[in-house]
Amino acid sequence: MLKHNATPLSNFLQFHFKANNHLFSLARISSSSSSHSQSKMETASYMFGPYKIHNKEVFYSTHFSYALVNLRPLLPGHVLVCPRREVKRFAELTTDETSDLWLTAQKVGKQLESYHKASSLTFAIQDGPQAGQTVPHVHIHIIPRKSGDFEKNDEIYDALDVKEKEMKQSLDLDKERKDRSIEEMAEEADEYRKLFH
Repeated sequence: MLKHNATPLSNFLQFHFKANNHLFSLARISSSSSSHSQSKMETASYMFGPYKIHNKEVFYSTHFSYALVNLRPLLPGHVLVCPRREVKRFAELTTDETSDLWLTAQKVGKQLESYHKASSLTFAIQDGPQAGQTVPHVHIHIIPRKSGDFEKNDEIYDALDVKEKEMKQSLDLDKERKDRSIEEMAEEADEYRKLFH
């Protein structure tokens, strides 16, 4: 059973559902208007681990999470969703952050799958250095998938690991994001931003 309570004045949504005799509650802050959300995104400051992210790279944000275009996408539409708070490991997220992160990933994934005319999505988290995480900030990779994009479907995980390592080397050596220009990433983010307004 799913109950939805919305109080328009506070823009706070609360969902209650029951599964296996346990009552779960999800809370979400929603923005009152897309233009208000857009202006907040343009003035907000974003960090991805130790790296400052230009707000032109961010195309969607909530109170707890943000979505940004990827410096080195594996496939068209490969983006990242991160918590706003700098958190190294998934288990360190609060309940609200965890809920919002996955709700944001779901919303972003749905829009990008349609936009790129894909048939599936890969959601991936590399949680800790031994799992392939190179930037010490929780992030979900969202990758729209099409038939035949990789010869063997699971090769995407190897490719993801290689790209993460290459990105860390590039960022550590250059201290700048040089793979794609800010203009290229801003143009992509502008296109994706339109999907949410």
